[in-house]
Amino acid sequence: MFEHNFFNNLFPLSIILLLCSAFGRGMLIWSGLLAREYEKELEVFIPLTGPVEKNRWLLFLSAIIPLCLTGLAYYLHGPQYHIILSVFLVSSFLVQFSLTDFLWQVIFNKELALFALLGASRLLITGGEISDCLMASVVGVLAFFLLAVITRGGFGGGDVKLIGAMGLWLGSDLLLTTVIMGIILGGLVALLLIITKKRSRKEFFPYGPYFAITGMILFVLCIN
Repeated sequence: MFEHNFFNNLFPLSIILLLCSAFGRGMLIWSGLLAREYEKELEVFIPLTGPVEKNRWLLFLSAIIPLCLTGLAYYLHGPQYHIILSVFLVSSFLVQFSLTDFLWQVIFNKELALFALLGASRLLITGGEISDCLMASVVGVLAFFLLAVITRGGFGGGDVKLIGAMGLWLGSDLLLTTVIMGIILGGLVALLLIITKKRSRKEFFPYGPYFAITGMILFVLCIN
């Protein structure tokens, strides 16, 4: 029985491994090209030694995190491939947004637009809760735009658009939980950096990665 299950699962898991590696590399190449394209417009630009897609650490993160979360989705939900594909796409994009936000303090509009388009397409194909996801997206954008104005740059335009795009995938309940947990997690890290004097209060702090981390985890655990 064990051998039967192992060999039945070996092929789809191998395909998932190849997809994660190839897609992660492709996303890295795209991010590197966008960084070079908008280099003069970026407030922070950290040049990397050699092409970004050949950086072993970035390639490792781009591939291994989506692979682990996709494997977890397979374990939790079984061979429901629309769920596995959704988790794969969400984790791949959110990992990439986290990397670009850490490296260059930007989440590129073109990548966000594709992420949002895929989220909307998923709703139309699977017949998901379209009204709830659209409401989450619109309310999320409006709420974070107000927060960005009130905090005078505490949240950037990339955060606003990221929340809007994530709303199309997560829906209202998961998005609200993601926002609360992301702000708490990001705030704790920011406080730690200020206490250790590695960052001042006036310096920009990227919250996007913390929304992405919480969003990925909640999505794989709660998707149905």
